[in-house]
Amino acid sequence: MRDLPTFYYLDHFNEFLQFVIEFNEHLLHDKHKTFLTEYFSATKEQQCLLVRCINRKSRLIRKSTLQFSELNNIEDLTKQLTQLAWLREISAEDKNDVINIFTKEELFALYAECSKFESVSPLKKSIPKLQLQSACHALIATTIPESATAKRYLARNCDDCVDYFLFLYFGNCRDRLNQFSLRDLGVMKTRDTQVKSTPAQSRFECKQTALMMFTLQNMKQRLKTEATIDSSQINALIQQIPDYKDAASEAIHYNIKFKLAHRLLTHDRPKALDYLLACKDPHAQEKWCREAYKDGKTEQVEHHLNTIIDAPLSDQLLIFAEDFLARKYQKKRTSIMTDMLRQNNQHIRLDEIHKGRVEHGVVEYYENQNKRAFKTENNLWRALFGLTFWPVLFETPGLGLTTEFDYLPECLKQDCFYTKAKAPIKRVLASLDTPKKWLTHLAEIAAANYAFSQSIFHWYPTLIDELAVLVRHSDLSSISAVLLNMCRAWHQTNDGFPDLMVLDDNKLRFEEVKGEGDVLRRNQLLRIQQMREAGFNVLITTVDFTIDPLQPYVVVDIETTGGRAQHHKITEIGMVKVIAGEIVDQWQSLINPLRFIPSNITQLTGIDNDMVKDAPIFSEVAEKVDDFTKNAIFVAHNVNFDYGFIREEFARIDKYWRRPKLCTVQQMRKHYKGLKSYSLANLTAHFDITMEKHHRAMSDAVAASELLNLVNAKRSAPSM
Repeated sequence: MRDLPTFYYLDHFNEFLQFVIEFNEHLLHDKHKTFLTEYFSATKEQQCLLVRCINRKSRLIRKSTLQFSELNNIEDLTKQLTQLAWLREISAEDKNDVINIFTKEELFALYAECSKFESVSPLKKSIPKLQLQSACHALIATTIPESATAKRYLARNCDDCVDYFLFLYFGNCRDRLNQFSLRDLGVMKTRDTQVKSTPAQSRFECKQTALMMFTLQNMKQRLKTEATIDSSQINALIQQIPDYKDAASEAIHYNIKFKLAHRLLTHDRPKALDYLLACKDPHAQEKWCREAYKDGKTEQVEHHLNTIIDAPLSDQLLIFAEDFLARKYQKKRTSIMTDMLRQNNQHIRLDEIHKGRVEHGVVEYYENQNKRAFKTENNLWRALFGLTFWPVLFETPGLGLTTEFDYLPECLKQDCFYTKAKAPIKRVLASLDTPKKWLTHLAEIAAANYAFSQSIFHWYPTLIDELAVLVRHSDLSSISAVLLNMCRAWHQTNDGFPDLMVLDDNKLRFEEVKGEGDVLRRNQLLRIQQMREAGFNVLITTVDFTIDPLQPYVVVDIETTGGRAQHHKITEIGMVKVIAGEIVDQWQSLINPLRFIPSNITQLTGIDNDMVKDAPIFSEVAEKVDDFTKNAIFVAHNVNFDYGFIREEFARIDKYWRRPKLCTVQQMRKHYKGLKSYSLANLTAHFDITMEKHHRAMSDAVAASELLNLVNAKRSAPSM
C-alpha cells in the first residue's frame, strides 16, 4: 500500500475547497465566503488542526485526543480555533449529541454532576446504558455545559459551512473527505480520466436551489439516524421542510413528509392521516388508502382511488389503486400480480437441486434442449442504455460526472436526462437505424471504455455478445421504445426487467422466472407490460421442483497432492456422465501438479512424480472439464472437497466456474440411515458395488455413480 505524505489531509481539504471555489462560487452565501476568507488567512498549523477536527466522525471532540505528531502547541492552537469560532465549548444545544456520543462512564459522571443543580433520583452504576441515556434526556439542558465532564469536550462550530461544501462536491450528505485518502492509497478507483475529458461543472444552477437541496438531504439523513422523535418534534419538522423547485427536490420534499407522517401514525393518527392525504408521494397515497380503509372510511377511500386512477403519481401507484379498488370494492379475489402469474405463462419442472438458483436452472434446462438462454435481468437493458447514450451521458457538459468520485451521471441522479438532452437522445436513436450500426456503436464505446467504473451497469466479458443477440433478433423500434422509457424516468424504469433472454428457433423472447412461493412484484409487472407494449414477447415461467429422470449428472473424483485446495493441487481427474441411471460418457486424465507429490500420497493413490511429469497441467484440460460438466449437476462423494479443488484450479487461471452440486455422502446418510460407515469403500462393500482400484479417480467416480443411482431411487420414490 502506498504511503501518504505528512500533510496529506490538508492537501485533500485544499483540493476539495479549490473545486468549491472554482466551480461553485455562484452557490455560496455570505457566511460561506466569510469562512473561506478566514480559512485561507489562517496559518498552516491552524488549518491543519481544523482539518484534523473536521475529519473526526463526531461533532463533539474530547480535548485529550487532540494529539498529532506534526503539530506543536496543540493547546494554543485549540484556543486560536476557538477565537476564530471554528471550535467552541459545549452548550445546551449539544444535549442530544452529548447523550449519544458520551461513553457510559462519562454519562454517569455527567448525570451525577448535573444532579447537583436539580432534584433527580440517584442512579446505580449497574444501570443499562439505554436507561442511563433516557435519564440524561430528563436533565435540564442548560446544566450540562457546567459539568466537568462536558468541559473536557469541544464542539465543531463550522459544520454548517463545511457540510454544505461537501454536499456541493459529493452531491449527498453521506460522503466525507476520507475518500481522498482511499483514492491516494489506491484502495478506491476514481473516474478522474473521464471527468477530465469534459469541462468541470457544478451540480446546481443557483444558490437557492443548492441550499434547498442541501437542507432537504440533511433532513432525510437525519431521519435515518434519529429514531426517537415525539409528535411535537414531528409536527415542527413537517413545518420546516423546505419548498421544492424542480422534480428532484419535489420528490425529496414529499418523501420526507411521508416518512414523518408515517412516524406520526402511532402518536396522532388523525393528523398523520391528514398529512398522508395531502402528501404527493406515491407511498403516502397508498398508505393513506390502506389506513383510512382500516378506519372504516370506505366511501372516501373509493373516491380517492378513482381520483388516483384518473391522474396517478406513478405507474406503481396506478397498479395499487386498480388492484385495491377491484379487491376491496368489486370483490375480486385475486390481485393483478396473481392474475399475471396465471395468464400468458408457461410451467416447467426442474430437478430440486436447482432450488436457490432457479434462474440458472432454467438456463441449463434450455441449453439441454439446444436453445440459447442468458441470465440477463436488469443489467442487459442498463448496459444497452449506458453504451447507447454513453457520449451524451458522460461527455456532455452539465450532464455527466461532476467529480472523480461520482459513479452516476448527474442527469440520472436528478432524473432529468430526457428533459436536458431530448434532442441528442433522439439524434442517437435516429442514427442507429440498422442492427449493424447499433452493434458497431456498442462495440466502439465498449472498446474505448471497458472497465470504466460507473453505476449504470456491470461490465463482464460476454456482455457485447448478449447485446448482439438482443439487437440482431429484435425490432429496433421496440428497443428504442424501452430505452426512451428509461430516458424519461430513469429511477422508475431501470429495474424489474425479466430474468432471462431466450433465443428459440431464431426467435427472441424474455422470461420472468418464478419458483415455488415467489411473487411478482409491481416493478416487474410494469416492465413486463411496457416490454409487451413495445412489441417484445415476454413470458412468466413458473417452476416446480421434482426429480428429473433426464437430468444430466457428472460424477467426479479427483486425486490431489494434499487436503487443502488453496495450497495443494490436483494429480488426477475422473468423470462419468450419468443420464437416467446410465453412464453415457466418461473422461479421465492425470494432471501435472507442477509440484512434488509426497510419498504418503503416493502410497495412498499409487500416483508418483514420474507418472505425472508428462501429463497436462490443469490449464490445458480446463476447457474439457468445463465442457464436460456444463449443464450437469456436479456429484462427488464428499462433494465440497472435489468441487473446491476444481473451482480453485479455475480461479488460478482467472476463470469463473460454478455448477449445482450434490453430495453422495449427505444423500446416503439421509436416505439410508443407520449404516456403520458412509465412506466410499464401506458403502461399496455394503451394497456390493464393484470398485476396481480405490483412490484412483475413474474407479472411484464409477463407484460413486452407483451410489448416485441408489440415492435417486429413493429421491424419486413416492412418499408414503
